[in-house]
This record gives sequence, C-alpha cells and structure tokens, in this order.
Amino acid sequence: MTEPIPTDVSPGQDFFAEQVSVSHSPVRFVVDFLRSTPRIDGSTQSTRLFMSHSIVMLDPYLAKEFLSVLADNIGKYEKKFGKIEKPTALKKFEKEAHKEGKKTKKQDYFG
Repeated sequence: MTEPIPTDVSPGQDFFAEQVSVSHSPVRFVVDFLRSTPRIDGSTQSTRLFMSHSIVMLDPYLAKEFLSVLADNIGKYEKKFGKIEKPTALKKFEKEAHKEGKKTKKQDYFG
C-alpha cells in the first residue's frame, strides 16, 4: 500500500473579468482575463483607471479539453436557466455602429 502524498493547497483569488483575450504559440494557449476599475485619486480628485490581469496558460490539449467542458457547462446552464443572449445594451451599440458604417468583426478578445 502506498503512502498518501502530503499536499498543501493554496486557494486562488476570485477574479471578475470584464474582458478576455486569447492568443497562442506552437506550445501553449494564453488566456488573459482583464478587470478595469475606475477610482478617484484623493490628492488630485481625478479619475484613475486601475487594470488587473489574471493570466492562464494551457497546453493545446488542455485548452481543447477546457473548451469541451465549458461548452458542456454552458449547455447545462441554458437548459436550467434559459438561453444566454447578447445583452440588450451591446446589441444597441452594435446596431448604432452598423448605422455609422463601422464594421464589427470577431476578434481574439472580447469584453
């Protein structure tokens, strides 16, 4: 019988992301979650924007497995709570951009 391996677990920090970008190299996928928080600078009373990143690097196989698990969970979520749709404000923004002749295209990031 083998002895259990002592394990120390350090809990990660919760992070709410407003944007995410995805890039890749031949050996890894890089998922960069971004949060921006406006704050008032007490000394100048001006608004400052603080940005935080939380980056996850995955090998290509794990990235593909993550995509499969995420798709499965989205399917379960939609079955329980209803279809996930684009927010009304974003639809309005895209409609106005289209009227102004601005093209919106799929990018490597969203948010």
